Amino acid sequence: MLYVDKEAVVRYLTMELSLKLSEIAFKLQSERKVEQPLRNIVKGEDGSLMGTMPIYIKEGPYKGFGLKSVVVRFQSNGNKPSHVGSVLIYDEPSVSGMAVVDAGAITEIRTAAASAYATHLLAAKDASRLAILGTGLQARAHLQAMLYVRPIKEVTLWGRSEERCREFATWCDKTLNLAISIKASPAEAVLNSDIICTTTASRDPIISRKELPAKCHVNAIGASALGFQELNEDVYSNTTLFTDSNESVFAASQSVIKARGKGILSESIGIEIGTVSQSHASLSGQGVTIFQSVGLAVQDMVFSREVIRQLTKIP
Repeated sequence: MLYVDKEAVVRYLTMELSLKLSEIAFKLQSERKVEQPLRNIVKGEDGSLMGTMPIYIKEGPYKGFGLKSVVVRFQSNGNKPSHVGSVLIYDEPSVSGMAVVDAGAITEIRTAAASAYATHLLAAKDASRLAILGTGLQARAHLQAMLYVRPIKEVTLWGRSEERCREFATWCDKTLNLAISIKASPAEAVLNSDIICTTTASRDPIISRKELPAKCHVNAIGASALGFQELNEDVYSNTTLFTDSNESVFAASQSVIKARGKGILSESIGIEIGTVSQSHASLSGQGVTIFQSVGLAVQDMVFSREVIRQLTKIP
């Protein structure tokens, strides 16, 4: 058995490679080359969750079985990570038995890479004003990912904790040599933004349609399970919705489910990002686009197998 730790995952999954892997994973999903049941959620008494995500890729270089299991704790857990789990990989030629890959690291990188891939396709080419809602690991990962795909010049930040916002600003200054502006509310943070990334574990909406700029791209990734909601359901009015998987988003996104219940969205509304190619230049910078992502096992599988092959030098 092979164990791949966080350090190896971070070392091999560069943003350039992660964008390519995101495209591969989303196309496998949209071309229905995977057997991928909806995520199963088990709730703990303290509000924590355990999610399991089995997957089989039917063809191609990443073909095979895999299983992701992860425990997410939303309450303060000291310096321990909020996401702890593993991605189990079977049928890998270079590995005897199975491989176990750190799921926290895979999740952090593939989630931000998915948003970067969508932003690359959908945001205005000259988008330079970024709003980050949230102050956790995904907020940091998304800032770095957005810097990779767009010429970001201005960054605004909102978070519930002033202390966490200051810590984020200090990290940003020291790590990225980039100053950010902390705002008192989500509405202030997104004002005049070209790109908005929502990365919180909010249980109530923090952004409504009237607060969005006339033209912007939104990456909504924080509320990936029922019981959580970052976007008010009216956000989907007169916007274009893109998803990682229509089936998964329509089952797990509370804001989307409510919007469908109110007739704002229908089952036919939602374009899977895996069906969008870079030739669709007309999509870039037109009105408001939303990329709603709840996370897919096919992403975990493709990213994990690639790390194993980089580690073991298998082409």
